[in-house]
Amino acid sequence: MLVVHWAKHNRTSSIRSNGIRPSFRRRHGERKNSKGVYVFPFSRNRTLSGNWRRNLKAWDSKLGNYNGFVFRLTEGDFPLTAGYLFFNRSRYEDSFVLTMKDLSEKYGDFFSGSILEPNDEGFCFNWEDFEIIIPNRIDPKRILKVIRDREPSKVNARGGQPNY
Repeated sequence: MLVVHWAKHNRTSSIRSNGIRPSFRRRHGERKNSKGVYVFPFSRNRTLSGNWRRNLKAWDSKLGNYNGFVFRLTEGDFPLTAGYLFFNRSRYEDSFVLTMKDLSEKYGDFFSGSILEPNDEGFCFNWEDFEIIIPNRIDPKRILKVIRDREPSKVNARGGQPNY
């Protein structure tokens, strides 16, 4: 299974040489959720794969653009936390996944475009809130692809329109 980690544009060279280190999710200076590498399912569906990049940019546009780092999950990444972000924060023990097989059985639809299609009852999964938290560092050799966002725009000294 392929996953993507979104990181600030200016961290690309550091990640390519040192890998992705586990960190805490922070909001207003305080720690939120557990320490880990936050990743999301990678799919050939661009809407599905790029959702978190768009979310991150919308939530805090001051942070700039994000690049995605695609890599394959391995058995060495387990156990990990997977599920909807609000469950991962409140009921950590319910989101714990021990093996690749368990992840595939429970959340395999998130890795395909079929997650966007309604089920028999007419409901779609809320794929926008799904995340995986890997407790281990990701070695730079494991990164298969870097999805580059556009270059951050240069804003003039008065904070107005971009200088071209």
